[in-house]
Amino acid sequence: MGRKQESRSIVILTSGLLSIVMLYQLNMIYKDLFIITNFLSFHTALELLSIAVAFAVALQGWLIFPHTLSKHRLFISAAFLSIGIFDLFHVLTYKGMPFFLTESSSQNATWFWIVARLTLAISLLAIYSREDQITNKRFRNHTFALFSLYSLVISFIIFTFSDKLPLLVIQGVGLTPLKKGIEYFVCFLFLFTIILIFEKYRDSKKKEYLPLIIALSLSLYSELIFTLYNHVYDWMNLLGHVFKVSSYYFFLKGIYVATIEKPYLEQKQIQKALEESEHRLNTIVNMVPTGITITNTEGKHLFINHAAKKVFGIFSDGQIHPSRFKTLAGKPYPEEKQAINLVKATGESVYDVMYKLEQLNGEHRILSVNSAPIFDKNQKIVQIINSITDMTEQIETQNKVNFLAYYDELTGLPNRFYLKKQLSERLESGCGFSLLVINLNRFKHINESLGRQIGDLFLIEAANRLQAFASDQGMTTVRLTGDEFAILCDTCDSNDCGKVDMCAKQIVDLFHPPFIVKGLRMRVQVTVGATFSTAAVDIDELLNQAMMAITEARKINRSIMIYKSDMEQKAYEQIVLEHDLSQAIERNQLSLHYQPQIDLETGQLVGAEALIRWYHPEKGMISPATFIPLAESTGLILPIGTWVIEEACRQLRQWIDDGLPTMRISVNLSLRQFFQNDLTQVVSNALTSCRLQPDQLELEITESMTLNLELALKKLNKLKKLGVQIAVDDFGTGYSSLSYLHQFPVDRLKIDQSFVQHLFVEKHGEAIVETILSMGQNLGLELIAEGVETEEQMTFLKHHHCHQVQGYYISKPLPAEEFSQLVRNRELSK
Repeated sequence: MGRKQESRSIVILTSGLLSIVMLYQLNMIYKDLFIITNFLSFHTALELLSIAVAFAVALQGWLIFPHTLSKHRLFISAAFLSIGIFDLFHVLTYKGMPFFLTESSSQNATWFWIVARLTLAISLLAIYSREDQITNKRFRNHTFALFSLYSLVISFIIFTFSDKLPLLVIQGVGLTPLKKGIEYFVCFLFLFTIILIFEKYRDSKKKEYLPLIIALSLSLYSELIFTLYNHVYDWMNLLGHVFKVSSYYFFLKGIYVATIEKPYLEQKQIQKALEESEHRLNTIVNMVPTGITITNTEGKHLFINHAAKKVFGIFSDGQIHPSRFKTLAGKPYPEEKQAINLVKATGESVYDVMYKLEQLNGEHRILSVNSAPIFDKNQKIVQIINSITDMTEQIETQNKVNFLAYYDELTGLPNRFYLKKQLSERLESGCGFSLLVINLNRFKHINESLGRQIGDLFLIEAANRLQAFASDQGMTTVRLTGDEFAILCDTCDSNDCGKVDMCAKQIVDLFHPPFIVKGLRMRVQVTVGATFSTAAVDIDELLNQAMMAITEARKINRSIMIYKSDMEQKAYEQIVLEHDLSQAIERNQLSLHYQPQIDLETGQLVGAEALIRWYHPEKGMISPATFIPLAESTGLILPIGTWVIEEACRQLRQWIDDGLPTMRISVNLSLRQFFQNDLTQVVSNALTSCRLQPDQLELEITESMTLNLELALKKLNKLKKLGVQIAVDDFGTGYSSLSYLHQFPVDRLKIDQSFVQHLFVEKHGEAIVETILSMGQNLGLELIAEGVETEEQMTFLKHHHCHQVQGYYISKPLPAEEFSQLVRNRELSK
C-alpha cells in the first residue's frame, strides 16, 4: 500500500511539473493566443474554491482537535483560518471586482496574496521544524483567537495604508523586484519544508506525510508560476491558481488522513487484533494440557476447557457433582478443606489441593488443584478460576523415573549408579568377576576442537560398538563418565588373566576401524584398565584400581594393563609429582632453555625456540615428556604456558638491552592453552610489558589444533591481529587436511625432526622432505627444519631451498647465559 501511494504521489508531482514546462513553452511562443478574455470569472471561481477548502481545513481542525489534542494539527487549522481570510480579501480587492471597503486594485489584491503565501509558508515551516506535542483543550480557543487577531490586524494595515506600502505590481510594467523576491523567498520556505517533511516520512513511513508533501510541492509550483507569467490574464496565471486550489485540497486530505482515516484504520486494526487475541487465547486455553475451569461462588461451572472435560470424563458443558471428589484415601472430601471453600474463606489463592476423582466410567484420577479468586471492582469474590493437573500418570511413572536414573541419557547404556549397584551386589555375594574400564584417548581434544555435537555423536557410535561386543559375550556395558566406559564380566575372575587380556585386546581392536561422524573420518584409540573382584574390598577401590591400571598403561605407551598392587605406590608418586608441579613456578624451579635457529642462506642466527625445563630439588631434572602430559591433563599447563610466554619475552628484552642481534623467540602452545579464552590478552600483555615488537614473538601450534577449522581460524586471526608470527610445529605428523592450510594466517612450517632424521635412512625419506619443502614454497611460507644433526642433512636442505634449520648440529638447547655467550661468539667469529 505504501509503495502504491508513493508512486501515485510521484505521478501527480511529475505531471504538474510537466504541465508547467509545457504551458510555459507554449505561452512564450504564442503569447497572444494564451490570453483569457474572461479571466476574472475563472480567477474568482478558483479563489472562492480555495477559500472554501481553506475554511474547511480550519473547521475540520476546530472540530477534531478535542479528540487528538495535536499541536501540529491545531496550528495548521488556525493558520488556514488566516489564509482563508487573506484569500477572501484578495478576491474582493482584485482589479475589476466591485467596491469592498475600498476600490479594487492590483496593489491591495497582491498584498493580500503575498501575506497569505507568507503565512502558509512560515506557519508550515515553524510547525514541522518541531516534534508534535499533546496539549489541552483550552489551547484551541487561544490559538484560533490569536490567528484571527493576526488576520484582522494585517488586513487593517493593508486597507488603511495601501498607498504607503511598497509597490508589488506596476501597471503596464509588471511585477516589481520586491514581489518577485518575496515569491522566491516563499518558494525557498516551501522547498525547505518539503525536505523537512520528507525526512520525517523517510524515517517513520507515516502515510499522512505524503499528502502534505504533495500539497507543499503544488504550492511551490504555484509560486514559481507567479514569477513566470507574461500577462495577468494568461493561462500560466490561471494554472498557478489551479495548483493553489489543488494544494489546499491535499492539505485538507492530509489532515483527514491523520485525524480521521488513520485513527479509524488503527481502531479497526485494534478491533481485529482483539478478536484474534481472544480467539488465540481461547485456542491456547483449550489446547493446554492443564485443565482450566471457572466457577461461581456456589461451585457452578461457568467455563470448562477441553483438558478439564477430558479429566472429568465429560463431553459437554455438564456439571461435576462435588460428591465425586474424594480424598486420596477414597473418603468424602471435607467441605471446609475443598479448594473453592478455602478461597472463599481466605480470599487468597490455594495450591496443590489433592483430590481423587471418580469419573463417570468408574475410573479414578488423582488431581492437583490450584484455585484463585476473581474480584469485582468492589473487591468482592465473584468467580473462582481453577487449574487442574492430572497427576495419575506422573505417579504411575515414578517407578519408570527411578529406572531411568540408572541409565545414561545420551547412549542409553547403564550408568555409574547402575554399575555401583551391580558391583555392590556381587561383592556382597562373594561371586568372582572382572571389571574392565575403557578410556577414549584424546576424546577431550575431539570435543574441544570439533564441538560437543560431534563429540556426542562419536560417543553414541563408540557405545554402540561396545554394546554389540559385550552383548555377544554375555557381559554388561556401562558408561561411567564423559569418555569412560566399563564392561562387567561375570565369567572371568582372578584365575582368568589370559581371558581378560584377550577380552581387552578385542575391545582395543573394536576401535581400529575409523569412525565417520557427519562426514568427518577420525581414528580414536582406547586404553583399557582391568581389575578383579578379589583385589578390592569396596566399589570405589575397585574403580580406582581400574583407573590406576589405565594411568600406568599410558605411562609406558600401552593400550592394556591389568591392575597390580604396586601401582598404588606409583599412583601416590604421581599425585606427589602433580603437587610439586603446581608449586614449581612459585618456587622458581622452572627455567627455559633456548635452541638457536639459523638462516641457511646467510648463516645468520634469526631466532631461538624456548623449551621448558623443570629442576626438582629432590628428583633432579625431570623430563618434559614426564611433566608436560601431567600439566596438560590437570590444567596446570595454563599457568605454566603463561609463565613461558612472559619469561621468553622478558629474556628476549634482556638480550636486546645487552646488545645481542635482533631475533625472534618461538614458544610452543599446548592444546589447552591455544583454546583458552584470554590467550590473546596474555600475549598482548607480555609484548607490552617487555616493549617488544609483535613480530619478534612466534607462537608454534600443531596440526591437531586445527581440526575444528572455524574455531581454529578465529583464534589464529585474533593472534595474527596482534602482529605475532605463527608457525605450524611438527608439520606432516598431524591430522588436518592440507587443503585447509592456505586458509590459516601461518608464516612458516616446521618440518618434523622425524622426517629429517630419516632423510637418508628410509626409502622415501628424501621424497617426503622434498614434497613438504615444495608445498611450503608454493604456498609462500618459510620452512624451518627441526632435528638437524649432520652436515649432510644441512647440505640437502640448503640445496632444496629450505630457509632455516635448528638442531644439535647447530647447538643443543642452552640455558639463557650459555645461549647469550654462543651468540656473542658467533658475532666475534664473523
